[in-house]
Amino acid sequence: MDPIPYLFHSTQSCQSFSNEDDEGCKLLDSFAILVQITLASTALITLFYKRSREKPQRPMIVWALDVAKQFVGAAVIHFLNLAVSYIAGRPKGGGPRTNLCVWYFLNVAVDTTIGVVILWFWLKSIQRIFTVLHIKDIKTGQYGAPPLRHMLLPWFKQTFIFVLAESLMKLCVYWMFRYFPFLFSFGEWVLRWTKGNYRYQVIFVMLIFPLIMNIIQFWIVDTIVKVAPKDQEGAIQDQPNNDHVDNEREPLLPK
Repeated sequence: MDPIPYLFHSTQSCQSFSNEDDEGCKLLDSFAILVQITLASTALITLFYKRSREKPQRPMIVWALDVAKQFVGAAVIHFLNLAVSYIAGRPKGGGPRTNLCVWYFLNVAVDTTIGVVILWFWLKSIQRIFTVLHIKDIKTGQYGAPPLRHMLLPWFKQTFIFVLAESLMKLCVYWMFRYFPFLFSFGEWVLRWTKGNYRYQVIFVMLIFPLIMNIIQFWIVDTIVKVAPKDQEGAIQDQPNNDHVDNEREPLLPK
């Protein structure tokens, strides 16, 4: 038996949420676009603040390349989230239309929790494979010396690895949705308090929840993709305000 149709029939999602609820969660309308701009702006502010706390600080050009890498990956993940939400919520085989808000909520929840661990696994695995193949300039956060044009090729290589790791992570998440139907029931249960008021549902799923979770995710992923302090020491030794370098990677979350 195909697990996806089983999921749709077993959860009875159409009975759990009204048509008005379902129509309210439009993932591609003007409100959704405004939300994405807000999330991107908040993420950028978060990363600015994180850099201000770094000891030693990454040079601005290195920090900008690290941020650009994350934003490229975030854009890819956003479109993959939309694709997974629509594939799961709007099956072509004529199955029931399920609530897109639930699917989007689950995508964000998994991506920013278990997904970060899966991303780290794939990122390290791909880097090891590329190292065995003797591909150069793949060590995360190390782009070589300025000018910028000399740093772009390593950045493209590392961004490709990062996007590939995120895509594999998303594939794992889709597999989880496909073969663990209880996840949709859990999503419905979490959003049960919004039943009857789709505006609350949309604001929570499309704005409040992603805003909080994305701040945490961007902070953690930035720590993963940046160069380790012990490797950064040589790169910034000529900087005027070079503080003592701790040879251990910084904690994932601030103390």
